[in-house]
Amino acid sequence: MFALNKALYPDECGERRLMMGNNNYSTSFIRQVKGFTLLELLIAISLSAVLMTVLVVGLRQITLDFEKQGASLDQKIDESLLLRQLEKAILGTFAYRFKAQNLGKAELFFAGSNTELSWVSTVSPGRNNSLMVWHLNASTGNGFKLTVLPAYPGNLQQQLDKAKIKENLPIIYFKDYKVSLHYLVVTTNDKKQWQTSWSGKRENELPLGVRVQFERKENISENEQNFSVFSFIRVDANVK
Repeated sequence: MFALNKALYPDECGERRLMMGNNNYSTSFIRQVKGFTLLELLIAISLSAVLMTVLVVGLRQITLDFEKQGASLDQKIDESLLLRQLEKAILGTFAYRFKAQNLGKAELFFAGSNTELSWVSTVSPGRNNSLMVWHLNASTGNGFKLTVLPAYPGNLQQQLDKAKIKENLPIIYFKDYKVSLHYLVVTTNDKKQWQTSWSGKRENELPLGVRVQFERKENISENEQNFSVFSFIRVDANVK
C-alpha cells in the first residue's frame, strides 16, 4: 500500500485544487457549465426547417422554369421545321389529273378555299420518290390539321375522306393562331391578285402561288407576331 497525500489549497479565483501525487486535477465548484434549453433547440430546428423549405421551393421553381424554356425552344424548332416542310410541299405542287366516274375528261386535283387546301406534291415527309396527297384543314379557327398520304391511282378526294375518318386524334399545329389561305391568280385584265379560293377542276390549271397567313390571337404573348408562308407554284408567277 502506498500513502496518498491529500491537500486542499484555496486559490485566488475561489476554486479549490485537489492534488494527488504528481497529478493535478481542477474541479470547479462555483462555475457551472450551462447547455441549450428546450426552447432554444425548438427555435433552431424551426429556423432550419423554414430555410430548407425556401431552398427547396426556389430550386423547384428554377427547375420548372428551365424545363418550360426547354419545351418552348423544342416547340419553336418543330414549328419552324414544319413551316419549311409545308413551304416545300406547296412549292412542289404537281398537276395531277385523274378521270372521275362516268366522265371522260380528266380533272385536275387542286381544291383550295380560305380554310382548306388539298393538292398533290412531289415532296414527301419520308423523302420517298412518290407523289403525295396533302390536305391542310384550318376550318376550326385554331391552327390547322395536316393529312398526308400516298397518291394512289383513282379518286384522290375519296382517299382523303377515308383517311380523315380513320384519324381519331389528329394533331393540331399552331393552335394559338388563326390560319387562312389565299391564292395568287391572273385576272382577265392580265393583272395578278389574291383570291380566297381556287378550283383546279373548274379552272383546269394551277394558281400562280399560295399564301398561308398566320394571325396571332389576343391571348398569346406579345412577342408572337403575325407571319405568312408564301410559295410559287407556276414558273410564270414572277412574270409581270
